[in-house]
Amino acid sequence: MCTPTQPSVSIEVEQKFVPNPQVEDKLHAMGAKLKKELKFRDSYYDTVDCRLTLSDVWLRKREDTWELKYPPKRGTRGLKGSSTQYLELSHEPDIISRVCEELNIPCTQSMDSLQLEEFANFVTKRRRFELPTKSGSKHKVVVDLDMADFSFAVGEVEVLVDTEEEVESALQEVEDICKQLGVLASSPVPGKMSTFLKLNRPDHYRQLLEAHVL
Repeated sequence: MCTPTQPSVSIEVEQKFVPNPQVEDKLHAMGAKLKKELKFRDSYYDTVDCRLTLSDVWLRKREDTWELKYPPKRGTRGLKGSSTQYLELSHEPDIISRVCEELNIPCTQSMDSLQLEEFANFVTKRRRFELPTKSGSKHKVVVDLDMADFSFAVGEVEVLVDTEEEVESALQEVEDICKQLGVLASSPVPGKMSTFLKLNRPDHYRQLLEAHVL
């Protein structure tokens, strides 16, 4: 049995965009600072029959750190318009408990005993910018410019909030930033994961399309 916990959960509000050559100049004009340049490997895991991802639940290992993302309410999708919102867990016992709950299996004490399989693995080079906090806002806004090792580039405007009451204002703030950058899209922009699956796991990709996860 898992020991009940009170997991520390953040809500990630994010909008992806197609980067253009002017984005970094516009970010600097808005007062953004380049905070870090990263290179990291992501591995994603699921059951053989894709039960997690078909429920829009995403289990990732970035280098040596596990993270789980899932929609705020069971049975819903993390997509809202052209933006996304997901709850995030980064404490391993909480992740195990949530995965066991999703799969309706007895709780275990280790990730290995879940017997999940890796279905995606890729390396990303990232340039992370941080925008100055607007007057009257307590949200920290970051903009990531990513290049994956399968020659795919994507940008993300992201805000992390602690409560669902903050989501609407965060969505508006993310949209405003995209407008200022000239990258606001009327429909969702494909991310690294969906593009990787389309290129490398077409059957999995098709199942997610049919389930309206992508």
